[in-house]
Amino acid sequence: MWRFVRSVVLAGLFLGLAGQAAALCNCYLPASPDIPNGQTANDEQIQFARNTLVAYQEKMQSYKQCLERCIVDASDAENEVVQQWNQTVETFNSRVANP
Repeated sequence: MWRFVRSVVLAGLFLGLAGQAAALCNCYLPASPDIPNGQTANDEQIQFARNTLVAYQEKMQSYKQCLERCIVDASDAENEVVQQWNQTVETFNSRVANP
């Protein structure tokens, strides 16, 4: 019986953590810019591609910062669930030891 209860509780905690982590992260990978062929591109195409690349790099920097925040938020959510679990186990063990 204890194994079943433990399995149900762990499954609930896992699903809760997965839901929290998914809700916390809204990062969007920017589309890669088109890079012209150096053999055939003219000056205007190269300049446009350069400007597009700079904008892409700025978007990628923001994307990576967002991912870093998501990792921190996911770790915080995981720690919260683990703390809840530890409190539950402590309460349960105390109740079982002192009926």
